[in-house]
Amino acid sequence: MQTQQERHEAQMASVMPFANMEDLPESVLDEIARLSPHLPVVFILYYGGTIGMKKSKDAFNRIVYGPTDDAQKLLEPLEIKGLKEKIQVVWIPVYKKAIDSTNGRWVHWVSIANVIKLLYDKATGFVVCGGTDTMAHMIAAMRFMFPNIGKPIIATGSQVAMVDLGDDGTNNLYFAITAAASDLSGPFLMFGDDLMDGMRVHKVKDKRRQAFSCPAQYVVGHYDDQLRIYPHAMRRNPIITSKRLIYKPYFREGIKLVKISPATPSESLLHDANDPTCSAMLLITFGAGNVRDEDIVEEVPSHIDCLWQLYQRRYPVVLGSSMMDGVVDSHYETGTKAVSNQKGQGNAISAGSTTGPLLEVKCMVALAEAWDETTQTLNYDTFRASMERDHVGELT
Repeated sequence: MQTQQERHEAQMASVMPFANMEDLPESVLDEIARLSPHLPVVFILYYGGTIGMKKSKDAFNRIVYGPTDDAQKLLEPLEIKGLKEKIQVVWIPVYKKAIDSTNGRWVHWVSIANVIKLLYDKATGFVVCGGTDTMAHMIAAMRFMFPNIGKPIIATGSQVAMVDLGDDGTNNLYFAITAAASDLSGPFLMFGDDLMDGMRVHKVKDKRRQAFSCPAQYVVGHYDDQLRIYPHAMRRNPIITSKRLIYKPYFREGIKLVKISPATPSESLLHDANDPTCSAMLLITFGAGNVRDEDIVEEVPSHIDCLWQLYQRRYPVVLGSSMMDGVVDSHYETGTKAVSNQKGQGNAISAGSTTGPLLEVKCMVALAEAWDETTQTLNYDTFRASMERDHVGELT
């Protein structure tokens, strides 16, 4: 079995570099050379997912869908309707082959970000087009990688493949292109007719067109007959050029994600913490950070007992809320004990108001910051400090 470090190094080697313009496909370079200075320029970074899938039949003669590399066809109906007269669009396949979004990992996010960094000065904005299952993680990661970005990065995809009647991909893509050419700054998600803060989105539906949601204050615009951007949305910052752009492509896998449930014994936390592929735990709690402080059987350890044991081992446990707008700030004893730094109490790390995919990505950032290359282990204090720090506005 590979060690954590060996696995991480192998993953790093798979990142598409895009360090120089010569790394881009020749067809893309030709399009860039022909760009006019008089119209907005939007680069569409395509990585796969439902929006570009095609149908085939499996061994049992069932219809199945798989990623395709020719999803650029999505632009054809938009070009027929006059897109080229308003916005110049350059389609860029980011990976060697399109992927299902369930295969999306941090190396794919960094490959996307490498292209954004390379083409930043040439772009009005960027659209990241792909699958929805890990889209919320991907767009949240963009904020951590580009904390001071002055242009928009708009994620979008679809619930129905482009080869099917009634697909939603064409509209979603057009709305995203429009948003990428607008007066916005930062990572967003455009899906259905809503424009949302990319750090706060959660996928909530499997088939309906409004696949994503977020707390109301993070809806920053919508599309009706045109794009309507709300006053509280971050606006474009022309001062930020590629030379001033901060870029932090640092993530690390190794977070054990555990959800508390009445169906699971409390002491299972101790077994979860023995996973050799993980160095920290993200524990999704009841309510606003509540855990069990007693068991039905007296001699069996509660969650609090297990958290204390893990703290003594210097194994970090982050407490997160399961609710989209949740905050780990419980006033119940079962919650206050969990984050108390007293002897015999939980001593766990509060995620505060950071929830969902954003929280999972932040844990990966903290893990990268806290990894000690000399000892090949996680530094507990550095990890805790990183989780308790506000990196990019994720703690509100």
